[in-house]
Amino acid sequence: MRGMGRIWKVSGIVCLLLWMMAVLVCASPVTVTGQGSTERNALHDAMRQAIEQQIGVLIDSRTYVENYQVINDRIYTQSAGYIESYEVLQSGSANGLWQVTITAQVRSEALRTDLMSKLQKKALIGANMQDPRIGVLAVDSEGMEYDGLENEIISGLQNQGFSRLVDLNQIEASVRKRLASADATGDASLRNLLVNQFQVDYMVTAKVSMMEENGLGKIIRQVPLPDDNPFLPAVLNNLQLGSVQANVAVRMLNMNTGEIIYAGSFSEKSGSGSNAASKALAKISPQVVNAISKAALEKAANPEQHVTVLITNGRLGTMSQAYQWLSNLPGVHRVFTRSTSQGTIQVDVDYDGTAYDLASEIERNGISILEMNSEYVKI
Repeated sequence: MRGMGRIWKVSGIVCLLLWMMAVLVCASPVTVTGQGSTERNALHDAMRQAIEQQIGVLIDSRTYVENYQVINDRIYTQSAGYIESYEVLQSGSANGLWQVTITAQVRSEALRTDLMSKLQKKALIGANMQDPRIGVLAVDSEGMEYDGLENEIISGLQNQGFSRLVDLNQIEASVRKRLASADATGDASLRNLLVNQFQVDYMVTAKVSMMEENGLGKIIRQVPLPDDNPFLPAVLNNLQLGSVQANVAVRMLNMNTGEIIYAGSFSEKSGSGSNAASKALAKISPQVVNAISKAALEKAANPEQHVTVLITNGRLGTMSQAYQWLSNLPGVHRVFTRSTSQGTIQVDVDYDGTAYDLASEIERNGISILEMNSEYVKI
């Protein structure tokens, strides 16, 4: 009964948070007046006031006071992004002070999601995913890392409430190159290597490639030129008259089970110049961060978890007996027998709760737990 109570508690939290994410508050346009030393500053002040009024609709005053710094730093500084539309009703200055009155429509759904990232998302992740360890690696085909993209993805995950980000800076160059060229979902030995070396539950990989299109600089570099001019290499390196296209293929993978949480590709072009590649990648980065962050949170918000159960030494009898035993546990929806190897049966279970909840239920039925983490239970 305690197990079922925890399941219902987790399910209740999830349902509440999903409702908060899904229900759009259709607020009426807000009319506010802002002040500032310039007309632009007064307009921004009016936008912030409109957002503040909408925050008052979404959360109570106590929550606002307790999280004032978070709201001030992360919400108001992005004020323009939360205003869907606005109309200036009046604008003017007196004694060096501008006043702007606007009617604004606030994007309540976006505001609610960002508020939730600090107020509720961490609790959701802790309840459903046991705050998993996540590694992030952005590399090209040669295994060279893109630290800027990695840092942006890490920051995005942290903003969603994930706190256990694993530092992969020490990963060997050979392993980075292998990650860039291999499909990790089918490379069990690579997954085991990463899990054992870095203790990661999830891995985000961003495979980066750059392509220069119709670049005169590229054409010239392909033509043999005299090498007795010391300034020639620098000139050629900056001679990029064609556009540069950045491509990033992204995956988020469950390292314990091989489940793909997210897969997507992004492409952006930038004009010519020595930093064209960086500009193209800068256009992609926000898209990647948004997609991965959303997919990770949706995984956490899924009340039905896929838990792998490793049954050793015939603890539950034959394969069919193990299937029947697990199917009869409260909260279990489906059981899939995956494989048998050296006396171990691997079973995937769709379960209303976390791996911890399932382990507790198994223990209550007289079976000892040998090992577990956020995605699997070994008995």
